[in-house]
Amino acid sequence: MDRLSKQDLLFLASSSGDASNCDLSGLNLHGMELISMRFDNSNLAGANLNGTNLSGSRFRNTVITGCNLSSSNFTGCSFRQANLDRADLTFSTFVGADFTEASLREANFTTAKLSGALFENADLTDANLQMTDAGMIRCTGATMIRVSFRGASLICAVLSRCDLREAKLYGTDLSNADLSSADLRKADALDATLIAADLTNADIREMRLKRTDLTRSKLDGIRHDEELRSLLSQYARRAK
Repeated sequence: MDRLSKQDLLFLASSSGDASNCDLSGLNLHGMELISMRFDNSNLAGANLNGTNLSGSRFRNTVITGCNLSSSNFTGCSFRQANLDRADLTFSTFVGADFTEASLREANFTTAKLSGALFENADLTDANLQMTDAGMIRCTGATMIRVSFRGASLICAVLSRCDLREAKLYGTDLSNADLSSADLRKADALDATLIAADLTNADIREMRLKRTDLTRSKLDGIRHDEELRSLLSQYARRAK
């Protein structure tokens, strides 16, 4: 794996646009314009990408652990199978980005724009997605244990078959979201909105549903505790 300097990267950006299989760890790339670059299989661990424009770039199978990617533009980027554990992604734009099978353990997406992004089969254990604009994200099969979506907008999100055990969903808008067959055991949905959400075959045992709006939600086959029976039956009757 070739070690690149900032000057080497600038040259590649103006020529081939390909920085794949390179060692860029620890580099300070603050404020750079690197549109549609390729970083596949490279090492960016500990790099500073704050304030950069990397829209349309590719980071497939790239190591981006512990990086500062805050306040940057990653619209349409591919992070398939990349490792972004503990990365700072705050205030950045990831509209339409692809995180399929990526590792995002303890990543911080607070206030990021994520609408239309893909997280299918990704690992977001202990990730922070508070206050994110994440409408229509697709997360089928993702691991989201203890993830925080506090105050986030997940309207029309696809979270089917996700592991959302102990997820923090307080004040989260999950209207029209697909949570079918999701594992929501011990999740906290205080003051959450699940209007017209699909909870078919979901497991909500020990889930906190205080002041949660389940109007018109699909509740067929749901697994629940005895203490939630009366609450769910109220919504079931209204749906008839």
